[in-house]
Amino acid sequence: MPAVADASLTAQFGALLPYLVVAGGGVLLLLADALSRASRRDHLYLLTVAVLLGALAAQLFGPAPERTALLRGMLGGEAYTQYFNLLFLGIALLTATFATSVFERAARYRTDFYPLLVFATLGMMILAAATDLLTLFLGLETMSLAVYVLVGGQRGSLRASEAGLKYLLLGAFASAFLLFGMGLVYGWAGGTGYADIADGLRGAGGNLLLLRAGLGLMLVAFAFKIAIVPFHMWTPDVYDGAASFVTGYMATGVKAAAFAALLRFCQLALPELGGFWWPLLAVLAVVTMIVANLVALAQDGIKRMLAWSSVAHAGYLMLGVLALLATGRQGLAATVGPASGGAVLFYLVAYSLMNLGAFGVITLLGPDRGEEADRISGYAGLARRQPLVAASLAVCLLSLAGIPPTAGFMAKFYVFGAVVKAGLVPLAIWGVVASLISVYYYLRVIVVMYMQPAGESIHDGRSWETAFATGLLALLILFLGVWPGGLQRLAEVTFRTLAG
Repeated sequence: MPAVADASLTAQFGALLPYLVVAGGGVLLLLADALSRASRRDHLYLLTVAVLLGALAAQLFGPAPERTALLRGMLGGEAYTQYFNLLFLGIALLTATFATSVFERAARYRTDFYPLLVFATLGMMILAAATDLLTLFLGLETMSLAVYVLVGGQRGSLRASEAGLKYLLLGAFASAFLLFGMGLVYGWAGGTGYADIADGLRGAGGNLLLLRAGLGLMLVAFAFKIAIVPFHMWTPDVYDGAASFVTGYMATGVKAAAFAALLRFCQLALPELGGFWWPLLAVLAVVTMIVANLVALAQDGIKRMLAWSSVAHAGYLMLGVLALLATGRQGLAATVGPASGGAVLFYLVAYSLMNLGAFGVITLLGPDRGEEADRISGYAGLARRQPLVAASLAVCLLSLAGIPPTAGFMAKFYVFGAVVKAGLVPLAIWGVVASLISVYYYLRVIVVMYMQPAGESIHDGRSWETAFATGLLALLILFLGVWPGGLQRLAEVTFRTLAG
């Protein structure tokens, strides 16, 4: 028996090692910043890369993922968690690279950025692995508090301060809704663990009023983090006011973490949850796709355009969640359910690649005076002066529009296919119509880059690291557009470990 206990303890430690590396690395970055007397501080970037690579190695080469819960049922230890941990760490690595290129160009390092980035990533990892309402809230707040400071902590920028304040105030309201909803769910289920809630649902009678009220309040908090209509109004101002590398981190990491938590919670409560959330989410998804794409047509700033694009993509992703909920209601969870969940997981990877690439190019093209290249008209003639950078941005925009052969096309194909298999053909039609609307504003930027004479307002980006990273992202987008099968199968198998 002691040997079994020791082996179990070793496996638990190995599964928790990525979290420990990231948490310890964040503390180490704080100490390194406080004790260093160097003015350049680029060693913080190298230390951040070492921490993130160490966490990646611990996740990849640690013990095989298990379906057993960690920390007495507080965190999940299955392949689903590993999938998202690798995604979050990769996003953080690219974001650190983009940020450092800006700091070096401006000859001014923002030393608080690196530990905040690491702690925000830790919050995302906890959020995706949470199997208890307490760890769900802990992960959400760890991520959110760090991101609030990342958005508003840019010295000398009134736009960043305004964006940070808006995000903080609205995020506080969302957290209050989440806590109140959790309190009601706890009062109904008698426990905070997802297993307690599932047991209560299986043995529930007719009195579900308290549970439904709690779930409704929790849905508000999820909708805020995911940014679906009508809980999206913070998105354009915050995305526009934050630095481009922070915006790219929010648009990918924060959204992926919120969807990871939502998918786990939805899978927990099938089929009972579908009957309550499905009608409301269906309406919100359709309204989100149509409204966001129509408003994006009128934007003349590329960051605000991509902010509304992010809202629209939240609607597309919500279609995959709806397909999962619908399969639970129809008794198809064992067959169609993994395809729906796998489609969402594939979409999140593709979405992260194309948004990081787009915001990486925007970061690369920031002028020397510290302002960012935001006006779409400022990209005129970019293809003549920086053809490789323009090509990278064009690939990202084509993928966001869902045009083959890109990862974005395959992501929408898998999501819409899952929606059709779940019997939700009208929702799939709405998704296709919304995608067709979006083609215009994505192609407008490409037309400006390739078919208009060169302007004078764009700075010639000189960061080879950022240029290389954006080019690599563009190649990955094309690769997944031509050979998507490997990642799609991995995503479906990964989701099966959550559903199993």
